[in-house]
Amino acid sequence: MLRISVQSVRHYWALFVGTFVALALGVALIGVCAVALAATWAVPRPPGGAPSVTLTDGTGAAHTLGSGDLDLGGIQSVLAMAGVVSAFVTVFVIAGTCAFGIALRRRDLGLLRLAGAGGRQVRRMVLGESVAVAVPAAVLGCAVAAVAAPAAVRALNGTGLSPVELLAGALFWPLVFAAGSGLVIAVLGVLAASGRAARTRPTEALREADLDSRAMTAGRAVTGVLLLVAGAVMVALAPGAGAEAATPLALFGTMALAVTAALLGPRYLPPLLRLLTLPLRWADPVAGRLAVASVTTSRRRTASLVGPVLAIVAIVGVFTTVLSTTGAATTADDRARTAAQLVVEPADGGGLSAQELAALRADPRVAAVSAPAPVDVAVAGPQSVWRDQAAVVDPLALARTHRITVVEGAIGPLAPGTVMVSKEFADWYGEHAGGEVTYGRFGGTPVRARVVAVLDGGSAVPHLLLPAGAADPAPPRASVLLDGAAAGSAGAVAAELTARPGADRVTVTSTAAWFEHSVTTQDRLNRLVLLVLTGPASLYALIAVAGTLVMSYSRRGREVTGMRMCGVSTCQLRRMAIWETVSTTMLGAAIAAVLVALGGRAYCAALPVFGGSARLTVPWGLLGSLVGACLLVGVTVSLAATGRLLRHGGVALISSRQ
Repeated sequence: MLRISVQSVRHYWALFVGTFVALALGVALIGVCAVALAATWAVPRPPGGAPSVTLTDGTGAAHTLGSGDLDLGGIQSVLAMAGVVSAFVTVFVIAGTCAFGIALRRRDLGLLRLAGAGGRQVRRMVLGESVAVAVPAAVLGCAVAAVAAPAAVRALNGTGLSPVELLAGALFWPLVFAAGSGLVIAVLGVLAASGRAARTRPTEALREADLDSRAMTAGRAVTGVLLLVAGAVMVALAPGAGAEAATPLALFGTMALAVTAALLGPRYLPPLLRLLTLPLRWADPVAGRLAVASVTTSRRRTASLVGPVLAIVAIVGVFTTVLSTTGAATTADDRARTAAQLVVEPADGGGLSAQELAALRADPRVAAVSAPAPVDVAVAGPQSVWRDQAAVVDPLALARTHRITVVEGAIGPLAPGTVMVSKEFADWYGEHAGGEVTYGRFGGTPVRARVVAVLDGGSAVPHLLLPAGAADPAPPRASVLLDGAAAGSAGAVAAELTARPGADRVTVTSTAAWFEHSVTTQDRLNRLVLLVLTGPASLYALIAVAGTLVMSYSRRGREVTGMRMCGVSTCQLRRMAIWETVSTTMLGAAIAAVLVALGGRAYCAALPVFGGSARLTVPWGLLGSLVGACLLVGVTVSLAATGRLLRHGGVALISSRQ
């Protein structure tokens, strides 16, 4: 059957070109992500014996952590997520194109069954076709990854996402992993279609219509209903699940609903399109009516055209919405919790000295000054030891410059051997007031401290609040709360506090201006993360739209020629192609927008914002650009394919096999 598979791919190349391009791109992207991840794992530890600390976890196992260990978890998470998104979308695109290709070849498969081929043989043939496409696609994808990976790693170094410069190492094993992933993805994408092909009956060879029967199979319907239930449950649970758990619930719930909408498309899309395209019948009587009839009668083709746009726009939309909403909610919470009117930072980017802090506190217009000094520590848990972020801080001053809620215990000065923890830390690790935490500074000895309070203050409260010590680092900034009389003239006080030690020593800005600058910096990083995550998915959207249209028009020769012989002009046929593409693309985008809004609102409701609620932030500009690109590609491919069909002779097309 492998020989037949290869011949089938060569003969029906138009049906497999979209799968080939999508798989090659998927392998290339997975290869680039694998090379970049390997580069993060191969980062050498800094020489010179960095300070370390040894802690014993609850099981009695000793763990030694060094301060020179770089925190690459952020960029590794982004790269891993980009690889997962690429793999998921590749499987989705391949599954859709394979199912559509089997529907288009139903009569040919019926002829094979009529000639004596068994169901298992047909299934092996379809799987063989996927392998015949996957092998050269994997080779091409690996070649592209080998060229692009070093450049991609260099580009990552310029984004600021990595704390250290990355170097692309050996490419062999990451590319082997990418090629193997491509073969597995190809087989996974074609499994469902191969099962449907095996169930093709010999009588299908006698049918004339291409796509009119059994557009909704039992397996497709059952899978769609199960995903609908799972997605609805996840989205419904997200608002009350808390910020951490709401992220995967909103993401995967929306993705499940998007796949559901694509799977159940043959059932609800034709009547919905018939309703939405009613104006076309009056705006363009001939071409509009032909377009409406085409998209409402060919149910499987319509679902295949709407599905890629719907799924990709929904996936890109929910990822970007969650990231944008998280940033907006964090900023809003920080603003609401900050009572201080001024922020003081050293001009050289270092730390504030004790003399500078003392001068601030001595000013009669200053009511309180909080200056947390960040400290990297290692914390021992019941079964592991991990790095965490702590700060040496005066809790009483912090409670005055920021609006903090005491969840457990009582706030007061921290004595040696005591700590306070944030609500997030308490929720994650089960720590409560009266319990004990074992931590250690790098280069120091382990400390067993009693938890005296649990504080809820958002990002203003570090995970661990430590008492002052002899070797505390200099704080990078200070928050200044002015008294009632000076609060109304914060700008003048800021200028005077800057001029007193000199602008070359400190910079004093208003809290609002400081937040505006920090938001700009965070937005830049968010845009870079969005580019890494959504760039591949956007390419997939364009490939899926173009590939599906090429497949569709490769089997519409009789239809187009028949309309020409009935008197339909070439201009009307071209307008029909445009209306078909516009209607299916816009409907897919509209359904995706509804799903993104549902998932985004569920996630937004789970984000805590002090004194208010989080604001849903959807990057409509990015999504609109993606939809516009899909429209442009779809219209271009439709017009090119229609023009190609119109150049053939009418009688020859009707009488020839397709």
